[in-house]
Amino acid sequence: MNVVDDRGRIAGRFNIVDLFAAAVLFLLIPLAIGAYALFRTPPAVLASITPRTLFEGSNQQIEIDGVNLRPFMRVSFDTMPANSFLLGSTKYALVDVPPLKPGTYDVVLYDYAREVARLPKALTVAAPVRAVMLEVTGSFKAPPDAVASALKPGVELRSASDPLATILSIGPDVPGAVRLRFGDDTITAPADRRDLPATLLIRCATRRAPDGAVRCSVPNPDQPVIVAPDALLTFSTATGPAVFQIASARAPGSASTSRK
Repeated sequence: MNVVDDRGRIAGRFNIVDLFAAAVLFLLIPLAIGAYALFRTPPAVLASITPRTLFEGSNQQIEIDGVNLRPFMRVSFDTMPANSFLLGSTKYALVDVPPLKPGTYDVVLYDYAREVARLPKALTVAAPVRAVMLEVTGSFKAPPDAVASALKPGVELRSASDPLATILSIGPDVPGAVRLRFGDDTITAPADRRDLPATLLIRCATRRAPDGAVRCSVPNPDQPVIVAPDALLTFSTATGPAVFQIASARAPGSASTSRK
């Protein structure tokens, strides 16, 4: 008895060409699966963000951590897009946070227009404590004569149109000097004009720093300034801008001055 008949069938049932095609297809399936696994773009995953809590404000940044992060991705907080996405590696990126109202937000990762990962309620934005009052000592740096004549106890100083500080006391002028950071050191450089020592009562808002500490900041023309030793504050007066350098700060009525 012939195994293969005159029509190419094996045992009268299977066509040898069909069997060969089936065998090739059977071999191609695992090859296709292996090629897909090898060459496909691995999915991006979000693991965590740092910090998880921010105070309401502008010019803030978070770090997102995950795997398979890629350039040209973007992030949103619920539906509010982030200002930027700066990739550090496939495992982390820095994201500039837009101004957000107090609340909790999903952190959503997109690859172009397609959502690829989400961390539900991962970011909390807290309302800052408003109208914190601090006494700061320091000096007005080389004020012009017209500005110096307007700096008197009780005078209210402004940043743009917002009340920001009140002069509590003004001392006699002293030789001018500016404290500068040089690496880890602070040096005092003499200046040509004379300074006016003063004590101010300033209004500031709490703000969480990247290291988790809460500090107090005040608005300034370029960006908010943290109240700290050697920080420069710019105030508006009726006769022109006045620049004040902080030496120390304390709570109002405190007996001793504390460094910030």
